[in-house]
Parts: sequence; C-alpha cells; structure tokens
Amino acid sequence: MSKNVLVIGTYSAEGVDSFNWFQELPYLPDYDTIILDTTKIFNFWSLAGRVKHLGANRYKLSKVTELDEKIESNILLVRKKLIEILEFQATIYALYSPEINVDVTDEKWVGTPEFRDREPLKEFTKTNDWCPISISTVSERGGRKINVIDDSYKEYFKDFKGWEYYFVPDSLEISKFESYYHPKWKAIPHLDVIATNRIDKPIAINFYVSFHSWAKGLEDSEGSWYQVPGKYGGSLTLLPTIDKHNTEPLIEILLQRGKELEVTPPPSWVNAITIPGEASLQTKIDTEKHNLETIESRMQELQSSLSELQKYKRLLYDTGPLLQDICKSALHKLGAKTKPSIVTDEFIIEVNGKEAMIEVKGNTKSIAKDDVAQLVTDLMEHLKTTGQEIQGILIGNGWRLQPLEKRDMKDKPIFSRDAKRVAHNHNIGLISTTELFKAHCKALEEPQHKTEILNKIISGKDVIKL
Repeated sequence: MSKNVLVIGTYSAEGVDSFNWFQELPYLPDYDTIILDTTKIFNFWSLAGRVKHLGANRYKLSKVTELDEKIESNILLVRKKLIEILEFQATIYALYSPEINVDVTDEKWVGTPEFRDREPLKEFTKTNDWCPISISTVSERGGRKINVIDDSYKEYFKDFKGWEYYFVPDSLEISKFESYYHPKWKAIPHLDVIATNRIDKPIAINFYVSFHSWAKGLEDSEGSWYQVPGKYGGSLTLLPTIDKHNTEPLIEILLQRGKELEVTPPPSWVNAITIPGEASLQTKIDTEKHNLETIESRMQELQSSLSELQKYKRLLYDTGPLLQDICKSALHKLGAKTKPSIVTDEFIIEVNGKEAMIEVKGNTKSIAKDDVAQLVTDLMEHLKTTGQEIQGILIGNGWRLQPLEKRDMKDKPIFSRDAKRVAHNHNIGLISTTELFKAHCKALEEPQHKTEILNKIISGKDVIKL
C-alpha cells in the first residue's frame, strides 16, 4: 500500500494521516489509498447517548451541535470527492454498515396545530450518504458460514464468526457517477464479489468503473459509445466488520494487506488490443443488459402499482398519524375533497358542498366514548373559531390487531355502547375502517358507486354502513 494513506475514523498510527469525521478533512485526491471507518459516524452519537431509536433504521438526534453539522458536511464532501477520484487509480476501503437514517426536531413546526400530539421531525443525514454508489442490503442475523472468494482477503475474514447483512447486486445504481462523467465518458459499473454467505449472497464487494469514450462519428447514433474502455478507474471496496466498536484490527489488516499486494494497473495501450470474439461477446452482453433493464423497469412499475394497492390494507390494522393518512387517502380516492382543520390535527372533507370534520382513532379494543368526546370538543372549538357548525364523523379501527372475522362480535364491538350513545346525542356519524376498506374495494371494482358511498358518508348518522 502506498505511504500516501488517509484514514477517516478514530484510528491513529505512524505514517498514516488520520482524521475524525467531525474534523476539517484534508484534500482527498492527494491520497492514493483511503480507508473510511463509517461505523464511527453513528458511534459518535450513540456512545454519547444522544440518539433515540424511532423504529427500524430510524433514529432521532438530540439538539444539533457544530460538530454534528461538520459530520453531515463531511459526509457529503467525501461522496463528492470519491466520485472525482475514482476516475483514477485510487484505492478506497470502507468499513460498511447498513444505512441508518438520522432525524432531528424540525423547530419551525414545533407547537403548530399540525403537530399538536406528535413531534415534527426532518431528516438530518443518512450514515451512508458518503457513498458514491447506491446498493441495497438485507439484514439477517445468525449467519455463520463465510466463503472468501478473493484469497487476498483471507486474513481480513479470519476472525469473523458470522455475518449480519448481505448486498443485493441487482440494486446497484450509479446515477451520480453517470451524471458527473456524462460530458466526457460513458461510465459502466462493475462489481467483484470478495466474500459470500452460504447461499452465495455477497457480504463484501469491490466496485470499480470502466470509462468508455462516446462515439461521435456520422454513422454513430446519439448516445452510442465504444465497447473497449478508454480506461479503468480506481476501486471502492465495501467490507463488513466484526465489532463496530473495535475496528482498529481490521484497519491494520487492510494497511498490511496493501503492502503485501501491489496490483499493476493495465497500461492505456492495452485498451486497443482486441481478443477474437471479444467484440461479439460484449455486444451480446449489452443486448442482454438492455433486455434485463427493460424487464426490471417493467417490474418496478408493477411493484409500485402493487404497493399502491396494498397500502390500503393499513385501514385494517394501523393507528395514529399513519391511519389518519390512509383514511384521508381512501376518502380522496372516493372523490371527497380534503383540507386540514384549523383547530385540530385532523382533517375536513367536502362532499357536494357539505363539510364534515373527520376524527380517526385506532384502538386495540373498542372505540370508546372518550374518543367520540374528543371529536365533540373539536367540533365546539371549530364553532367557536369560525362561527359555523360542522358535521362530525369518527372513523374507528376498533380491535385493530384482531382478525376481521373476530371483530364486531358481541364481546368485541367496534364502537362501545357508550360511544354510540354519545355519537347519537351529538349527531355524529361512526364509520369503522373495515367498512371504509370494503367501500374502497367496491369502488375499485365498480367506480359508479363512488357517489352513492360518499352520500352515505356525508349524510349518515350513528353507525354508518357503506
């Protein structure tokens, strides 16, 4: 490995330039080899007890400091510079972890009616925003078998007891590379698998780019490019870690590995040499890639359509703001106009000139009288603020975690007896989310029933059947 080495993390050793993620970084293109310890990004906050887990891969960071802002700035700087230097013979190693989304409080929305009952959040950074490529990972704990394909990494993996995630090569996306180099080069991505799990899923990969000149002759169609690369760029190697809190031994192995293995880059004149059958094989590969891209594009469209349909199943089990959002979407699909309430964080629908305030509740038991009472309070506040009376409708997802066939039975009513009584006394309509879901499905099959369904919603009292 060249003596011209940079480590970004917390590692320190003689002969190696080391900087932390919150420090002012040197000029990255000056280095032949860069080791990125990306585990230290999230560790900086987690070890200080400054992050709160929000679920899945989302965390909330406490009040942002100047050091936090510097980390966020350096993450984007590293990505920008990696795109630039990977055109050349640079070697980049990254101790890689699945992405974590870091949110912070959005101060401009604090205390507003829209966020009366929940904290407004906005994205601060993503821990893998430093990476110039996009590639998905699948997290799975418990895997132990590791097959090291590239023997030069045997030493790196010798103490691994298992793996926690694997890469999805088909998800590789390099749009940032393509847009940056498009004026001069056609950038083609390549992935080499370094190690896999027992079922050949890659857990360590090496990425590099071949750069092809654009074909600009009279006989060439727009966007065509030469099959033989003008040159190959540097490499970006994504590697797992044994212990994200103790990465120094792995960094030392990478430093030592470079000293033992010097790879001679192909000279530029090699690009002009063609092996018999090379051109025709490359053409076939390009054709198959094009066919695959067409299929993948269609698959993405179909998957998007399927996800759009399936999201309405949330009517049957969700609660809180997510249930409110999907109810609003379902009503909008039926043809109702929606707008925010000026007195609550709920919303108002308009049907044929009539308006109704919508309250949405999701309970693990029956919808109770207190849920209806909250809507009554909001209606009175609306009257006090606007001087106008408005109808109230409560959409309830009672017994939301129970199978549908076990709901709305004698011992599991969607709306309790007291809830129905309060609703009746105040002319409030009650709609179960299961009823709204059935109406949504009916409207998908028979759109002509939308008007009939909306009329029942806007004019109904007590428990409304759609």
